[in-house]
Amino acid sequence: MERDIRILFSDTFLVGIMFANFCIDLFVTAATFSNLISSSYFLMIAPGSNFLTAMVAAFQSGRDVWREKYIKDLASYLFTLPVPRRLFAASRVAGGVARSVIATFPGTLVISYLYGILFSPKLVDAFVIVGLFSLGIVGLSMAVSAFASSIEVFATVRSAIQLYLSFLSTIFYPASLFPVIVQPIVETNPMTWAMNAFRSLSGQGSSLGPIAILVAPSLAFALLGIGCYLWYARL
Repeated sequence: MERDIRILFSDTFLVGIMFANFCIDLFVTAATFSNLISSSYFLMIAPGSNFLTAMVAAFQSGRDVWREKYIKDLASYLFTLPVPRRLFAASRVAGGVARSVIATFPGTLVISYLYGILFSPKLVDAFVIVGLFSLGIVGLSMAVSAFASSIEVFATVRSAIQLYLSFLSTIFYPASLFPVIVQPIVETNPMTWAMNAFRSLSGQGSSLGPIAILVAPSLAFALLGIGCYLWYARL
């Protein structure tokens, strides 16, 4: 985990650039759409800007795994370290989640302020939601890196996953506005569940239920990433 976090900060401006992209998504795209539709629309789509940043950071972990395997040839060395292989693979997932949470830390605070939960216990729930979402995406990115034969293949699959998570979810529109045939896909999108969980923080009720829905798919994707990471390392 320490190594993955150190990689994140190896580029001095990387976290700043990610936060700048988040601000553009939020205060340009979201604000523009809210002026076209209604002011409440801004708060509706605001968490999506942060989840998009988390997704970018999570896929960087998979890109690093691919580079270790094909470019730097570090994978064989890393798996000789004096720790169990499964523990090492799990630590790579944990490191990726830590990177995503750190990269989205300023954005999570901004969205929490907009939702009026910055100084309430629900702020912890906000970071839990971002962490659970990142857990699943890091697992997916590591699984993709295990089978990608080139960086172009990795980038193509990454773009396809990001397209699905972004535009076939409720970031921009409620599921009811999608064509009927597409609605089941939208409603089962992990991004939709993450958005619903974060939006629930602005209400008075408990957010435990919406957060709990994220646990199973996130753990499943994380285990998939660990399994694929161990599988290619044995080749």
